[in-house]
Amino acid sequence: MWSELFFALKAMDFKRANKILSDVDLFSAFMNPWMIAVMVFTSAILLMQRREKALVGFLSVPALMILFQKTILGMDVMTLEYSSQNLLAFVGGVLFIAGMNVYFYFVR
Repeated sequence: MWSELFFALKAMDFKRANKILSDVDLFSAFMNPWMIAVMVFTSAILLMQRREKALVGFLSVPALMILFQKTILGMDVMTLEYSSQNLLAFVGGVLFIAGMNVYFYFVR
C-alpha cells in the first residue's frame, strides 16, 4: 500500500492516491494493539510532563481523522449527494473537538 501511494504521489495522480487512502480504514488502524500501546505510552509521557495542551492536540488529530472518515468520505461531493445526518455529525464533532482545543489552549 505504501509503495502504491508513494508512486501515485510521485506521478501526481491524486485521484489514485485518494482512492488508495479511502480504502484504508482508519478506525481499524487505530484499533491495532500496537497503535493503542504507542498512543497510551505517548499520552502517559505527556501527562507526566504536565503537558495537557500537547496531549489534547495529540489526541485531536486521530479524532478528526476518524470523524472525517466515518462521516464525509462516504458522500459524493461532485453531485452534492450528502446525508444531512452525517454532515450534522461532522460539524458537531468538529465543533466539539475545536471547543476542547480552544478551552485547553486559551481558557485554561
